[in-house]
Amino acid sequence: MPKKVSDQIKDATEEYLQQSYNRLIKTVMRRLATKKRSPVYTGFFASSWKVDTSPIQSVDQLVSPWLELSKKKWKNPSNKEYKIEPRFYPPDKAYNYKRRVYIGNTAEYAIYALEDGRVQQFVQGGEMKALVEEAFKERQPNISVGGRQATGQFGTMAGRTYTGYTEL
Repeated sequence: MPKKVSDQIKDATEEYLQQSYNRLIKTVMRRLATKKRSPVYTGFFASSWKVDTSPIQSVDQLVSPWLELSKKKWKNPSNKEYKIEPRFYPPDKAYNYKRRVYIGNTAEYAIYALEDGRVQQFVQGGEMKALVEEAFKERQPNISVGGRQATGQFGTMAGRTYTGYTEL
């Protein structure tokens, strides 16, 4: 027996929200792993963003190749070399949009690196809001009416209900 239209709409909405949520998580992680949005000395901090369903622990010490970069910088402070290579990207699983996720940094010195302010500017400025709005922006639905595939727009405007569609 075919599914009811309401069940089809519910399933499509759930799938859309799930995909949008995970796409947003990946976008945020990718953006945080840049010199523009994370302070960069060796690149370890910018490379250490992680997502999980529980709060992220900042316990990771410098490892190769960032440890070697740090030693070079101690010997020669004018050395501008760094390496951003996300260690936890892409996320190892898909996250349910109904459940909270945490995006945090695993570098043990994260609390000090955050004093730079770039991360706060990204999160509290307009960029994060724009990412969320884009991720969950309504798309024009693809609807089949009477066996014909059509696209349509449905809704209300100034108290009036409207429907419209065009056949493909």
